[in-house]
Amino acid sequence: MDQYLELIKDVQIPAFVPLAVLSVFCVLLASCVKKEKLIVFWLLWSGLIHIILEGSYGFFAHEVTEASKVSFTEKMLEQVPLVNAVDPHWYASLYSQYAKYDLRYAIADPMVVFFCFLELVQGAFCFILALAVIKQANCRHALQIFLSALQGLGTVFYFITPYIYGKWQEQISSDPFELWVYVVGLNGLWLLIPIILTIQSFVAITKQFAVSAPVPAKQQRKPKQA
Repeated sequence: MDQYLELIKDVQIPAFVPLAVLSVFCVLLASCVKKEKLIVFWLLWSGLIHIILEGSYGFFAHEVTEASKVSFTEKMLEQVPLVNAVDPHWYASLYSQYAKYDLRYAIADPMVVFFCFLELVQGAFCFILALAVIKQANCRHALQIFLSALQGLGTVFYFITPYIYGKWQEQISSDPFELWVYVVGLNGLWLLIPIILTIQSFVAITKQFAVSAPVPAKQQRKPKQA
């Protein structure tokens, strides 16, 4: 392994490439399943985000000490060593860019770090649920409701804690584009999609109960023939 790392250590790539490869990998895997491709893609992609990005920050949050001074586009086009693609320290360092929009990531806010560790659990459940969806397992909708509740609750706490501590203006970007795209838009996915999946599971479970419910004895009696 060290020999391969030595060979590629001088190769430079744009910073967005490892993230793009992970996304394409999820697309290819999801395209191989017969049903519910979008849900499988979301679960695989979400699981990788939870584990690789957020998990890395949880373990190495102390390495982000200040917010980035460049734009998101400049950060993603920055040339980095190819070996960074397998380095959790580098994935954690990407949060210096996100700290530009949410300063809590630059000070290793305990609540943010805690939820990053919680998202490691969510990531594992994403992969388990993806398998349950592919196999159409009986436990699929129970797992889906549990995971959706976990993701939705984490997102709600992410948004309300700056309000609780009265630090929203101090910690969250006031720039309209950064606020609505990077803070509300990106994080809002983990509230909107879990709500949709919860509704789907609720409808599916309701239909299962309707089908399996016993028919009353009066309805089972055949009408008398004249």
